[in-house]
Amino acid sequence: MKGFSKLKTIQLILFLAVTVIGLIIVFTDSQLYQMIGYDSHVRMLCIILWVALALAFVFMFLDFRLDSQILRENEELNYAFYTDPDTGVANRNSCDAFINQYRNRLLPDGMAAFTVVLTNLKDLNDKYGYESGDTVINEFAELLQQIVPKNDFLGRNGGDKFLIVLKKCTTQDKNELLGKLKKAVETHNQKASEDGVIEYKAGAALQLERHAKTMNALVAVSDRNARS
Repeated sequence: MKGFSKLKTIQLILFLAVTVIGLIIVFTDSQLYQMIGYDSHVRMLCIILWVALALAFVFMFLDFRLDSQILRENEELNYAFYTDPDTGVANRNSCDAFINQYRNRLLPDGMAAFTVVLTNLKDLNDKYGYESGDTVINEFAELLQQIVPKNDFLGRNGGDKFLIVLKKCTTQDKNELLGKLKKAVETHNQKASEDGVIEYKAGAALQLERHAKTMNALVAVSDRNARS
């Protein structure tokens, strides 16, 4: 979408540049300028051409504005469809779309899936209300965003469940990520009030450890490990 807007902008700039060059030639070429001034037919032709250029620019500009508006609206719809409104991370639709990229394909070497479940979310909702539960979900999502590498995938794959997919992950990388998560949650809980404590379980599945050969299976294994 950015590339499309960039192309439209270049078209407008080129159109303006050619128009300006044409005007400069007219006003700097004395012979041509005199011909336009004294020959009514040439003058009429120039007027028609300039009007045509002006109209073309107006229509091109309006087309640019309309295309930009449509692209912006599409981006907003796309964001709303694929983003979890509570946490700002990818939502269930994004998780499904990400997993479907690898449908019927063997996994690339090194991929890993992590399922992280907020185990006390229902208790928080029942005891303190949904507002407290939503706050904890937001805070937990922020912790996950801090430890998950920017180029990897993080999404909320259900009410109390988050999915992490790392493109390159060794057993050491897995242990480091789980260790960072544990430390981050412990630090959070030390400062949190009773209605803001985070309790979770995490399950991992690594392609390198031969847990699964497909993305669906890898995510299923991580989910099962988190629930066990």
